[in-house]
Order: sequence, then structure tokens, then C-alpha cells
Amino acid sequence: MTRDEREALSQRVCNFYCDASNKSVKTTVNYFVKQNISRRTVYYILNKFLKYGIVNDRPRSCRPVKLSDKVLNNVVKSVNNRTGVSQRKIARRFNVHQSTISRNLRRRTSICIRKRRSAPKMNSKDQEKRAKKNCGKLYRLLLRGDDLILDDEKYFTLSGNNVSGNRYFYSTNPTTTPADIKFQKKRKFEPKIMIWMAMSSKGVSSVYVHKSKQGIRQETYLKECINKRLLPFIEQHHQGGNYLFWPDLTSAHYSKSVQERLNEKNVPFVTREDNPPNVPQARPIETVWSVLERKVYENNWEAKSLDSLARRIKQKSKELDLKMLQ
Repeated sequence: MTRDEREALSQRVCNFYCDASNKSVKTTVNYFVKQNISRRTVYYILNKFLKYGIVNDRPRSCRPVKLSDKVLNNVVKSVNNRTGVSQRKIARRFNVHQSTISRNLRRRTSICIRKRRSAPKMNSKDQEKRAKKNCGKLYRLLLRGDDLILDDEKYFTLSGNNVSGNRYFYSTNPTTTPADIKFQKKRKFEPKIMIWMAMSSKGVSSVYVHKSKQGIRQETYLKECINKRLLPFIEQHHQGGNYLFWPDLTSAHYSKSVQERLNEKNVPFVTREDNPPNVPQARPIETVWSVLERKVYENNWEAKSLDSLARRIKQKSKELDLKMLQ
């Protein structure tokens, strides 16, 4: 019997006792016994009503907690701002079950388990200092209200094995699941293409597909990326000149011919000395790549050839939401 049902029964018993039985305990008990209500239950309800004058349940004292406030504070100190902590080891230390530790941390404290975010590891202290210093310089430049333009390259394979949405499947019985659903097949050396793209809050540029196994060289970067795609993108969306181009630190991006071309077109860009190294978490284009990747490989799509993959990437890049880019 739930609490609501118990309180409804108590209300019925007390109403009958006051109104119909002329306040006769015996008559009330006999009436409800005939309705298959336990005699002991009816007596308990009437005794509580006659003694305290209440029908509903009184507030009850809770079960004693297994972890006192002092012990719980020690548990919090053991887990707060730490990694590699085992709740089972802590439970054995305080002679309780692991579920007790988990429940008390969840209900009685503000501690919650959080996933560690991945971040690049700096090669040296000098690189970390340069990253902080140059990020500060770049941030102060952007305080003027300049619109940021970024470019980057990314490899795409025929199958989206690294897309999180394609790693799981639903099944009532995994033994009857088809093999192509249950297993995610992956080649050891899968064909891939490199994609170059520039973006800003105004949109994304046209995509350059680099099918060579070698990286983009300075001649290719200048011809295919800067002249054919970046400069038309700037002329279309940033005619006011209130922008800042932040290229990647790849050698081809800072070749002499590329810098001369950018200076010739009066394109303000972050110099190599002021470009913060190894900070993908500060470059929004990394998030755009993830969104584009999910769009390309949604519903477990897989390309049959590099040409079909390139066509789909170009198509999906045009479907990127402008609000998301902003």
C-alpha cells in the first residue's frame, strides 16, 4: 500500500467514525473488517486519530545515515579535484558498499563525475609560454571587433569509423543482429583525401579537395586555396575590411610567396611569430570539422570511392548552419 492509499484509507475510517458510527470504535472496526481491512490497521488509525487528532501520516524520522557528516567530508576530500579514484577502494576504507559512496556523493554533496576533456600536450615549457602569450595578443586584437577568418585541413576516409554516432547500434537480441551492423569494418590502410576550408561567422568558403598522398605544398596552397577560394570568400563576405585571417602554423601557410600575396591584397593576418602553437581548442574551425564530419557520415553512410566522398563533402559543407558558425 502506497502512502497516498494509506492516507485515503485513514480519511475514510475517520470520516466513518465521526459521521456514521456515532463515534463508536467497535462499530467502525466491525464495518471495515467486513471490507477485508485488517482489524489491527483500523485500530491503529483510530488510536492515532484519538491521540493526536490527525489523519495523515506524521513526519517520520529517517533511517540513520551510514556515513556521518564528518566521514562524508573525508570522502569528499579524497575525491575532489582528483583523477584515478576508485569508489570501491574508498568503500572498503570506510567499511561500506560502493553504492553507498556513490549515493551519498550524488545526494548529499555537489560532487559529480565529469569527463576529462582532451587537450594537446605541449612539447616544452617554452611552447606553453608562447601559446599563452600569443593567445593573449590575439584576444586583444579581436577586442577591436574584427571578424575572425580561419583555415585548416582535415583528412576524410571512405568510412566514418571515428564518428561517435556510428559506434553504437540498437538491438533486442545481439545474436540475431546482422554482421554488417554488429561489426564496424575498418581497413588497415584506408584511402583518404585531404580537405581544405576557410570559415568565419559569415559562412564557409568553397572546399578544396587534395587527393595527393603528400601534404599541400606552398604552390598548391597559393593557387588553389588563397587565390581561388580565400580571396573570393573575403571579397564576398568581408568587403568592409574589418577582419583578421588566422592561418594554421603549417609551413606552406607562411611561405614567402603566400605572405607576399596576402600583403599585396591587404589581407591582415596573424604573423608566424604571433601565432599561438598547438591550441586547437581555441580554433572554432575544429568544432566545424566535427559537425561537418557528422553530416557527411550520418546514418552510417560510407563512400564507394574518393570522388563520391569529395562530392558529398562539398554538398554537406553548403548545409552548415549560419547560426552555428556565428
